[in-house]
Amino acid sequence: MRPLIALIALFLSACATPVHEIEAPGLGATKATSIEVCRPEGQRAYLDRLLCTDGSPVAYRRTGSHGPRNAIPITMSEEEMNRQLLRRYAPLAAGEVDHHTIDMYELTCGGKKSFVYMDMYHCDKPAPVLAPKGFTIKVPPAVRREGAV
Repeated sequence: MRPLIALIALFLSACATPVHEIEAPGLGATKATSIEVCRPEGQRAYLDRLLCTDGSPVAYRRTGSHGPRNAIPITMSEEEMNRQLLRRYAPLAAGEVDHHTIDMYELTCGGKKSFVYMDMYHCDKPAPVLAPKGFTIKVPPAVRREGAV
């Protein structure tokens, strides 16, 4: 009977969701280091994978939009601003400055609150696997399948 229990335990541990221990200390701390995801669903999916230091899920709430990631030059034409708005989910061209609107989220672990900035207009990139300082993150299933943990 004991070998069967050991085999079941081994199977269950293999199915467990791996947790990424790698922190990116500045990730999400400023607009410039916003966490890049795809659409509001990507924001929630990322935040749902974040874990507090004790392994419990992070509670979060959106505090709102906090302006562009990088300052919009006063010399930018109205035509250029409209062009950027129309293609907001399209990949940025090489060297193009990111003027996406940035959202801020309040994160709560126990009684401790912190904040992260998120940029939801990066649909050309895979889901992030790094966590902001003080958090860990569950690795998304697609990354586990590819073996790139």
